[in-house]
Amino acid sequence: MDWESLSKRNKILLMTLPSLLLIAIFISVYLLQSIETINKLKAERKSLNEEIQRANMIVNKYEELKILNVELQKKIEFLKTLLPKETEVSDVLKKLSEMGLQKGLIVTSWKPKDKKIHSSNEIYEIPVEVGMLGKYHTFGTFFADITKIERILNIKKMELKRGDKDPTMLNANIVAVTYSLIPEEEKKKVKK
Repeated sequence: MDWESLSKRNKILLMTLPSLLLIAIFISVYLLQSIETINKLKAERKSLNEEIQRANMIVNKYEELKILNVELQKKIEFLKTLLPKETEVSDVLKKLSEMGLQKGLIVTSWKPKDKKIHSSNEIYEIPVEVGMLGKYHTFGTFFADITKIERILNIKKMELKRGDKDPTMLNANIVAVTYSLIPEEEKKKVKK
């Protein structure tokens, strides 16, 4: 095959074919791999951006939760002040009967009960059964004053009966319950 005998069209084709082949090899070897790498990097970048957004949301929530935690800790400390220490429990319960006496009620019985562990396993329930005698309105002011005690004191049970000798008097049997925190050493024993 002689170069001179080829047509002009075939000469152009033969001259451009090696260049086209080189370009095709370049595209297939380098450019397609680069495009593939670029696409992988774009996908990775998108994934990282999404992860950063999730992390930022978590950080924002974390800051909110830290603030909420501080508020809750303050609330817990305040609520702990409402729970008497075990040594103060008898004073709180005595205050109950003193308030009744100050209002004009007669304390007919005072029976402390055994302390029980509350279902939360965090506090003791310390009940006392109190018998009182007095007028209806006196009991009303007495119960209103109980709400003003700065310690948690619940009236768990209350029975009111008409007085035996004087029908204007009421006999009341009350089970009052106060609470105290279980000391840490005892909490460990309770959990076991």
